[in-house]
Amino acid sequence: MEKWQNFFLQLMGTDANDAPYPICESVATWGIYCKKIPFVIFNKVKDPAKRSWNDEDGDDEYIPKDGLKLEAYTMKVEFGCKKSGSIADVRNKVGTFLNHLKLGQFKLYSSYTRIGRQNVRLDGVSDNAKWKSDDNNEYLIFEVTLKVNDPVTDVTLP
Repeated sequence: MEKWQNFFLQLMGTDANDAPYPICESVATWGIYCKKIPFVIFNKVKDPAKRSWNDEDGDDEYIPKDGLKLEAYTMKVEFGCKKSGSIADVRNKVGTFLNHLKLGQFKLYSSYTRIGRQNVRLDGVSDNAKWKSDDNNEYLIFEVTLKVNDPVTDVTLP
């Protein structure tokens, strides 16, 4: 699994004690590796607010003082879980990970690309999981679609 890397995830907001949620390292917390996180560096620009007057040429557009804004985007992320025990153990690890993603928006940081974003959420899970052999080990490979609602703010490790 040379090309498979760990990643970091932190739920947005605070817990019941008003403390930030802990940063979770993927392999230590869930046994989940990542092969591909296709972060978009510069996404499509949102259309500015505008008004068109019938008796005038063109449009009146409002451009914010700090510039045009970018659209949110979705990305398909490929994950893998190493079979170290039974198939039920792999199912449990993947299920726990997916349940964590369902808890709300989170920060996501790739240790390989050194890119991170905040206000990311689960958008869907592909139903085409498959087993793959690599380095004399078996891995369950699955794909998750994430929506990046803040395509601008860089997230780094503290």
